[in-house]
Amino acid sequence: MRQRNCYAHTKEGVRPEDGWEPVLEHLKRVAYGIEGCFPGAQAAAEIFRTSAWGEYLALTHDLGKYADGYQDYLLEATDEDRAQAPTRVDHSSFGALLAEKQRPFGTLLAQAIAGHHGGMPDYQELVDRLRRKQDLTAPYAPRELLELEVPELPPLQHISKGRDDKAFQLAFLVRMTFSALVDADFLATEWFMSPERALRRGRVMPPSLNALRRALDEHLSGLANNASPTELNRHRQQILQACRTRAEEKPGLFSLTVPTGGGKTLSSLAFGLEHATRHGLRRVIYAIPYTSIIEQNAEVFRGALASAGEGAVLEHHANFEPSEEDTWSRLASENWDAPLIVTTNVQMFESLFHNRPGRCRKLHHLADSVIILDEAQMLPVNLLKPTLMALNELVQNYGCTVVLCTATQPAIHWRQDEFEIGLEGVREIIPEPKTLAQALRRVTIEPVRTLTQDALAMELADLDRVLCVVHTKKQARELYKQLVERLTKEDDDASCFFLTTDLCAEHRTSVLQQIRERLEAEQPCRVVSTSLVEAGVDIDFPVVYRAIAGLDSIAQASGRCNREGKLPEPGRVVVFDTGEQPPAYARQAADDARAVMRQHKDLLSPRAIEAYFREHYWQNQDRWDHGARDRNGVKGPVMSCFSFDGSNMVLNFRTAAERYQLITDSTTPVVVPWNDVGRLLVDELRSLKYPADHSLMRRCQRLAVQVRSHALKSMLADGVIEEPPMARGIYILKYQQAYDPVLGLHPGAGMNPEWLIEGGV
Repeated sequence: MRQRNCYAHTKEGVRPEDGWEPVLEHLKRVAYGIEGCFPGAQAAAEIFRTSAWGEYLALTHDLGKYADGYQDYLLEATDEDRAQAPTRVDHSSFGALLAEKQRPFGTLLAQAIAGHHGGMPDYQELVDRLRRKQDLTAPYAPRELLELEVPELPPLQHISKGRDDKAFQLAFLVRMTFSALVDADFLATEWFMSPERALRRGRVMPPSLNALRRALDEHLSGLANNASPTELNRHRQQILQACRTRAEEKPGLFSLTVPTGGGKTLSSLAFGLEHATRHGLRRVIYAIPYTSIIEQNAEVFRGALASAGEGAVLEHHANFEPSEEDTWSRLASENWDAPLIVTTNVQMFESLFHNRPGRCRKLHHLADSVIILDEAQMLPVNLLKPTLMALNELVQNYGCTVVLCTATQPAIHWRQDEFEIGLEGVREIIPEPKTLAQALRRVTIEPVRTLTQDALAMELADLDRVLCVVHTKKQARELYKQLVERLTKEDDDASCFFLTTDLCAEHRTSVLQQIRERLEAEQPCRVVSTSLVEAGVDIDFPVVYRAIAGLDSIAQASGRCNREGKLPEPGRVVVFDTGEQPPAYARQAADDARAVMRQHKDLLSPRAIEAYFREHYWQNQDRWDHGARDRNGVKGPVMSCFSFDGSNMVLNFRTAAERYQLITDSTTPVVVPWNDVGRLLVDELRSLKYPADHSLMRRCQRLAVQVRSHALKSMLADGVIEEPPMARGIYILKYQQAYDPVLGLHPGAGMNPEWLIEGGV
């Protein structure tokens, strides 16, 4: 056998023999980890019984580096070019070729090996690619690795009866094992290339779940001791006790049906921590609707768990992903290595159907977790079938407990002859949810009214304390400006506040604090917002205006009205229609609500809510799996990406990722210099001498605004934003003037020539 020293990774300014990483050492680190630093793919995959698959993938994924082409590239390239070597020099196809020859399961692992940098391909893509690569060799690879046998299919605890459902299960298993591989690969690479980064990743040891449970119990005890003896607080204590009691039951599916204002956020967390510690689960993941904001929940949790120490809560708002990944961008991607994750449905569910390493990296950490879905009834209708299949799979084969929180009534449970794809075996935590809903009723919803924008602004100006929720950021801007203009004449414009996702998280937090202070002091306070305030935001207005939407959204908005039950009469919720179309994802829900309104006067009654869910969810079989357009412009079912074609398992990972999009108009985060911290962060990003790491990415999240793809291109063309050379995938605002102190970032505003004179950030 020919001999040559072969390396997996290099170090800047170091000769190969003095410190480059041999391929075999890298493969073993990925497979078996480093004690006290990180587990390898074998141990990470053991949690869902695919340790043999994890070991095989780890030992073969980089065998293509035992080739002259790759080694010559490392020797001849510059240090900067070497960071691109994994994507510029094909080293993944050889290992995929070896695996694919051992059918049928070798084909599954070949897709993971082939995609460990660029993303798992579709089945036919893999076949075509390997057909072109038949002549690849790895002449310096150890014989024992070349002769590894593909392990048999790991045992699944629950096997679906349907043939295509089995294909879905296999795809899920491959993706979870792929996650274990790429996370171990990234951690091993980081450990070698940047040990100081690896040390920073583990510098703060997060508290245990037991410590978090004790801290929460202490916090809740303090709240109870200081709470006034109202009927509402008595119900909150009963809800909390029910959560603690049912947490003793075995893992599985639960629902928590509690009206807004019932203390659902902390009670569900109490369930999660109690259940996890009792049953040996690893973490709690709290996911909220993608139209909402997560920093409020994260702040509530941090406050409640403060006595446990640092590192307990990880917020995951957004991904900073460059258009082309390199070594450093992969190392900085998020892997959910914390005991409590607060994230959005977009992050969690899109990752469950993704094919890219950066998005899939965190998935293996879902196993043996408590997953709490806040307002679970707000899952999009067009992706219900694959979403519910994924939740069911996590419970049945990956040791998860899923808690479906709702303020109305269960919407995604199985119903015979009506909702056959619904989740079965769901246990309700609250003994009498309908009785509880009636007891906590604190508002009256007025019949829908047609209003012009001018008339709406006039009504809002006539009220001292009012929240108005509209459909779009554009409408919110226009309405806010009209309201301020009207109140300026009366010298009362200081009472107006604006909330949309055009404000970064830190800015929104500051605005919400001002709102709460004015409400507490009973000072005038008028807020114009999008639906982001409808989940996880604890504010209490006597009057709420809500643009017509789904009944679940109207119920959420009503939860910001008379929340504490302090008014002598029920709070007012005014549903209005200005003719402004809701966003595409919410349009059908609004139409279904209109249909129910014609039949029911009390929109929060159990009958009205049931009629709405029947109209919106249960009777729409043709809409349960209607994915976004893929790269070929085809709109098709996500589930059709997983099937059997004769003896072949056809798993189309790339197409599934393209079709499963909760938000079809992709967005990119832009870091803004909102306050002193933001300005320093922008300066830091601009002056980086080494690529940004994961801790810096996390800091960026709370000072970032999501910008749609077409607006991002326009802002780049206008020179309003830039991408620092050492922070690929992170865009920063060049001119502080482009971020309004009230309205935030306006992506469509373009460049103002005066900014050039005034200078940038």
